[in-house]
Amino acid sequence: MKFKFMRYALPVAALILPSVLTLASAASAEETVRSDEVRVTATRVARELHDVPMSVSVMTEEDIRKSPARTVGELLEDVPGVQIHNSGSQGLKRVSIRGESPNRVLILIDGQKIAENKSMDGTAVLIDPSMIERVEVIKGPASVLYGSEALGGVVNIITKKGGTKPVQGEASVGYSGASDGFNSSLGLYGRSGGFSYRASGSYEDHDRLKTPRGDMPHTSFRQKEGSLFLGYDFSEHFSIGGGVDMFDSSISAGSMEPGYENFSVEIPEWKRDKVNLFAEARNLTEYLARVRFDAFWQESRKHMINTVDVDGMPIKIVNDADNINRQTGAGLQTDWQMGDSHYLVAGYDYNHDALDADTLASGTLKAMGMTMYRDISRHEGSMDTHAFYAQMESVLPYDFTLNYGMRYTWVETDMDRAEGTRTSMGSSRPKETGSTGSTSESRPVFNVGLVWTGIDDLALRATFSQGFRVANLQERYVLSSMGGGTIYPNADLDPETSNNYELGARYDNGRFTLDAALFYNDAKDYIDNVTIDAAADISEYRNVSSAKTRGLEIAAQYAFDCGFTPYASLTWMKRKFDYGSWETYHVGDPTFTGRAGLRYERALPKNTLFHADAYARFANASRDDIQEDSGISTITYGGWTTANFAAGIDFGSERQYSVTAEVLNIFDKTYQFSDSVYEPGLHANLKFSWRF
Repeated sequence: MKFKFMRYALPVAALILPSVLTLASAASAEETVRSDEVRVTATRVARELHDVPMSVSVMTEEDIRKSPARTVGELLEDVPGVQIHNSGSQGLKRVSIRGESPNRVLILIDGQKIAENKSMDGTAVLIDPSMIERVEVIKGPASVLYGSEALGGVVNIITKKGGTKPVQGEASVGYSGASDGFNSSLGLYGRSGGFSYRASGSYEDHDRLKTPRGDMPHTSFRQKEGSLFLGYDFSEHFSIGGGVDMFDSSISAGSMEPGYENFSVEIPEWKRDKVNLFAEARNLTEYLARVRFDAFWQESRKHMINTVDVDGMPIKIVNDADNINRQTGAGLQTDWQMGDSHYLVAGYDYNHDALDADTLASGTLKAMGMTMYRDISRHEGSMDTHAFYAQMESVLPYDFTLNYGMRYTWVETDMDRAEGTRTSMGSSRPKETGSTGSTSESRPVFNVGLVWTGIDDLALRATFSQGFRVANLQERYVLSSMGGGTIYPNADLDPETSNNYELGARYDNGRFTLDAALFYNDAKDYIDNVTIDAAADISEYRNVSSAKTRGLEIAAQYAFDCGFTPYASLTWMKRKFDYGSWETYHVGDPTFTGRAGLRYERALPKNTLFHADAYARFANASRDDIQEDSGISTITYGGWTTANFAAGIDFGSERQYSVTAEVLNIFDKTYQFSDSVYEPGLHANLKFSWRF
């Protein structure tokens, strides 16, 4: 490991050293990056969105406050390049970016990831929208700055912190016709002297999902969350703080397929508890602009009961799993202002993920009520991830800015315990549950981006970036039997890698706004579960495919003086999977998705603001080709367009009150996102919020 590290440490030094040497002769920077200029932190530095050298979409605090969305997934479903997977339930949302599965999208809360080491579907977003200040969606590989898992992109959720007055508050209550459910939230926050604080809580309770085909069985969900933040500014140069966050949910998932009405996944407990601390020093010298240290501990506990009770099947199968992911992480980041032309971000990240999983599986003969078998399995393992990263921003002549960086990552994976017992007909014997073992993976990844701002209000960019993802504990070592089938692990899996190329443009003159990106992604060594015995429903994780993705994302709007703003967003995307023996362009993703509409905003007397939005969402038909023993089978998903209308009013002396109402899927269309559950039919949502 030392030799591998030194081999790649030299390029890192070569990247940093020339700029470090300029410290001896660099002139003092006339101004540094101010915190009040923060727009997005996609580059791990506060930058105006206009100047960021990558595709970034932002949901602001105002967007979130007015939206009746029940989950973060619903907040993001109209972001160009993003698809939301519902995994059989309305309360369980996962994010796909540019066609990459949720396993290849990194979910961060305040820059710290949520780990998921025992899931076939990827990381769920376990936070209530009322806790969020803004969401930044970084599209395309972000492995240099954020690390493994970021082949598709990153969803970075920034939570609310303190305020501007000694005592402030906000409250909201909402109703969702999609599930005949209610949600509410309350937050108290403020700033006094050097102290800042926030205490927040939320609660949601939703019934079964109402679709045009009827109520979806096993789709109710409840969630509650409480958080506390406390910070202190010793001076304008030094701050410390920390917080506690507790999220608790109960989720059900089901199916409407004929014969599968009794198939269900009940998650009576899915909790996330987190404690985090930070310390930040700013403008220490004329060269050292910032030093920030972050540390956190987080535990995610998931209790899942999968019942397979299919008509015509003689045995009822119940899998009861209790999975705990414990994380300990720390990061140190330094920002260097090297004269007027160079800004360097360099740091170190560490993350320890520990998995503790117990599973009880049983099969009962339905005709006699007799237990045929009981399987007990236990897994204990961990992943340690270390990474050094460096990214430089250099201002060049002729209005060019160059961004270039490198990250060296090594991951140590250990499965210390994988054992099981099968009891059948009164006798017990060892049962195969996977394997123990350890592996080590390391690799450098690079990125380079060029931004040109030679025309007022316009930024053109060209970017190359690499992705790198290491197989998780389940893919390497854990045998899984959820859903009635069996998936074998594979300890010899290679990491997934990708090269991404992008051309983009942003234009904003205060009236006309355009954001467009043309991208191409070439990914190799995809990990997928491949069928090895169709009759017995047995598969195995293997490096079986590569994927080439090309696409275009575009969003535009024009604001007229009369208050009307027509707008549209469109994503065009084609993906090609190559499995070696066969290849296909039909991978379940629609070629076109988007939203188009007309917004209206008008100021009324007594400091009142009225706003309305009439819009359509759409996606064309798609299909998914799947190789089986008998050949290629195809699943088809129909295209769809929905009509929607929303209206709201902000009122009060400071427009502190807000009421938003919306009617969605006005023509009661039946549709779904890829392999997710059906989306709601015609329904109305209502939300009232109050700031004080």
